[in-house]
Amino acid sequence: MNDLERFIDPIDGFTARPHPYQIEVFAWYLHEVKRQDRFQPADIGGCFDLLHVARPANVPQAITRLCAKRPARIIKDTHGYRLHQDVRRQLGALLPVRATSVATTQLLNDLLKRVADPAQKTFLVETLVCYKHHAYRAAIVMAWNLAFSDVIDRILASHLTTFNTGVGTNNLKKPIAKREDFENVKESDVIKIARATGILGKETTKTLEEKLSKRNTAAHPSTVIVSAATAEEVIFDLVENIILKSVL
Repeated sequence: MNDLERFIDPIDGFTARPHPYQIEVFAWYLHEVKRQDRFQPADIGGCFDLLHVARPANVPQAITRLCAKRPARIIKDTHGYRLHQDVRRQLGALLPVRATSVATTQLLNDLLKRVADPAQKTFLVETLVCYKHHAYRAAIVMAWNLAFSDVIDRILASHLTTFNTGVGTNNLKKPIAKREDFENVKESDVIKIARATGILGKETTKTLEEKLSKRNTAAHPSTVIVSAATAEEVIFDLVENIILKSVL
């Protein structure tokens, strides 16, 4: 089952719903799960194809009709299409609890049994509490704290000498001797140094950089909507591809 199928599965009778509704749900998925600021008709058509559901006869025309509604359901600009913010909020409130939500809660509960470090356990418990209470911004921040703490612990335990070969680059002015020393180095710089010195692999670096960006978006005041789907994606990726990964 692909990501889109998992997302759609809890929506009763989705394949029988009218095309305009399906298009709006696909657009919400592209915004909130795939983190696309804009989408194109080809993106929507691809969603129909990925689910093996019949497309509208003319996808661009169907989207244009949603743009023409008053008030508009979809907005068009020079960069593409996006759901009107009110529609995004409506769909976020109306879409049923997804299987991914259940899976995310279970993933965090299972991790509780495996984490021994007191600081990491605190981060994990707070991640779970925030997620369960729909505080998705806070859940993303705490999940990042948990994963980044794990990375720091691994560097200290097994790669400190290698990491310190990066002194003089990326704002690392002196060798790291203890955990507290990492507080003087930006998280993004820690990632760059660990990648440059061979501690982090390419995919791990990509995951950390992507999730740090999402953490920053969640942590800073903005009008960006942080949904359950976004929190689920961040938590799942950090747990599966950072914390539970044996080799960084």
